[in-house]
Amino acid sequence: MTRQEGTRINFIGGNNEYRIGANSILVEHTENNKPAIRILIDDGSMFPPDWIDYDAAIPDMSRYMENPYSPADKPVDAMLITHCHEDHIGSLVFLAAAKYKLPKIYTSQFSKDFILTQMKNNNIPDEYIPEIQEVKEGEKIELGDNFVISPYNVSHSTAGALGFHILTKLNDQNNAGLLFTGDYHLDEVPIGEGFNAEKYKEFIQDKYVSHIFMDSTSATMKQNTNEEENPSRDIPDFDQAVANTIREISGHETKQIFSAVIARSVQNLAIDLKAARATGRTILIASKGLRDAFKVLMAGIRRGDREMLKKLNLDPDDKFDLNEVVYKAEDIDHADIQAYLNQYPASQRYIIISGAFAEDKAGRKSCLVTMSEQNKASVDEKGKVKGKGMSGHPIFTVDRNTLFMLRQRPIESINGDKHRALVSRLRALGATVILNGDNVETRYQRTGHATKEESELLHRLTLDNCQNHEEIRHNPHTVTDITIHGDMEQLQDLLNILSQDGSNSLLCQNSDVVMISPDGTQKIAGQPFEQQKWIGVQARSLSQNGRNDMFIFDLCDHNLMRESHLFTVMNVSSPKNINREDFVMNKAMEMAEKMESEGYSSSNIEIRRSYQSRGRRDRSRIESLSYEELKAQRQEKAKERFTKHKSRGKFSRRRGGRD
Repeated sequence: MTRQEGTRINFIGGNNEYRIGANSILVEHTENNKPAIRILIDDGSMFPPDWIDYDAAIPDMSRYMENPYSPADKPVDAMLITHCHEDHIGSLVFLAAAKYKLPKIYTSQFSKDFILTQMKNNNIPDEYIPEIQEVKEGEKIELGDNFVISPYNVSHSTAGALGFHILTKLNDQNNAGLLFTGDYHLDEVPIGEGFNAEKYKEFIQDKYVSHIFMDSTSATMKQNTNEEENPSRDIPDFDQAVANTIREISGHETKQIFSAVIARSVQNLAIDLKAARATGRTILIASKGLRDAFKVLMAGIRRGDREMLKKLNLDPDDKFDLNEVVYKAEDIDHADIQAYLNQYPASQRYIIISGAFAEDKAGRKSCLVTMSEQNKASVDEKGKVKGKGMSGHPIFTVDRNTLFMLRQRPIESINGDKHRALVSRLRALGATVILNGDNVETRYQRTGHATKEESELLHRLTLDNCQNHEEIRHNPHTVTDITIHGDMEQLQDLLNILSQDGSNSLLCQNSDVVMISPDGTQKIAGQPFEQQKWIGVQARSLSQNGRNDMFIFDLCDHNLMRESHLFTVMNVSSPKNINREDFVMNKAMEMAEKMESEGYSSSNIEIRRSYQSRGRRDRSRIESLSYEELKAQRQEKAKERFTKHKSRGKFSRRRGGRD
């Protein structure tokens, strides 16, 4: 059956009923007598509630990528990644682990580095790591003469964030001009390019715009007061956030500082770096995700990025030792926590930890949560800690000499009541807890998402400066606004704001389709939320080296309740120490046996070994066997050993004259 000519937008994830995450949009363009083109914009995971026994929930991508489990309708030709937060790239590792063939990815250098790091950290074999090409503002990606992609810079809490413009044509005439903002705000950022209004005007001036897909997460957050003569910003810029942080630290000079920052939020990490330097403290980065972010900063410093150095109060013309600012800066992966605590007294400590969202899953508690769970501690006159017991963090201790800066404002659909409970536990231990406040004087970082004013400004900049701005000025209905990245209330709230410009608006949820053709724009309603399915993923470590090498995939209903087991994949790497490999293989077999006893289908459990290709250190080959095959092999070998041992036993008895 031939599909209708035009451009189809399929909302796969991100426009959820009530939870943030799993952002992914399919764009498909069909023109008669030409191959159809399919791309994905982002492929994120969703954060399940604490009471759900999954590490992530992801959309079903079997229709869009080649995989061993079911045929794809038509594999996507490419993927665009806006930025490297988990709700935009989180599915990539899981799909690669499950042997999906990921398409070529276009994204920024920063996001590229993070994706490859994630693949390595999760033991993904080389065969399943996708090709990734760096793209920059001003470049064009042509997937055909009727499908052109143009990236542009946006500001966000991580570096290297991009938006994309997509132009599709029919019979050499413009069909759809799609502007996707991704997650964005309009302030300057200390690290990377970020959004610049003048550069954006230059970017958009030759772009045809018919549909605007805009981030709705913080669009109803107020940015300015109603004081017309002297409006004050309720959202601080970088310099204001640094000043606020320094002010708080200066009021607690004798205390050790713990700053909870979202993983990969390199812009917020920069606030701590500058504040620590100004207050004479040395930072310990105790979060793996933020250590990876810091490596990107180090790369920029080594390149002599003058703007970055100035932002961090480092004189580009002076020699400086970054180890004076960050403990083990040149060898951040080997920064030993206990050695740091031994070297620096409380008044010189500045520790960056995970746990901005109070993650509290069994077996995977964040640093912030484990610290809050210690027994009541006290410090005697000699500085010795008493009363910690066996609970809490294995090294860090919370007491009255501790200041926590919780930079992330609670997000109800992620944090819920657990954030308030966490704060209460920390304060009960004697700690001082500073929360990101409600005005510019008490906020220590800004949201990574656009406010109401910023949403209106970007919308107006686009309409007033795009190629077809004259047509829009005479007929605003030639543009359609579609909100993304939010729950139903957030999506509708932003549409209400944007409608003041007179453009059309569409409220879309997951599985809805928007069809754009010469006949106009049509929305095709998808499944109701209660009928939508998800894939729940559990990620575990068999090798006990901190890397995930076991992935369990289950089909779930919209409440993330398991309906059936889909498949389990275990990666047994081939390390130099063969005894270690045997240990991991034995662990894999034990886990598979346990799953089988719990009712999982043994035929859906696969164990993979990866071997270095002969003569190629940078490539590996994969050997895949089902658990049933490996179990049969082991049983046969055990039988052979028993027979051989029995035979040897009889022979020895004959030799010994005991027959």
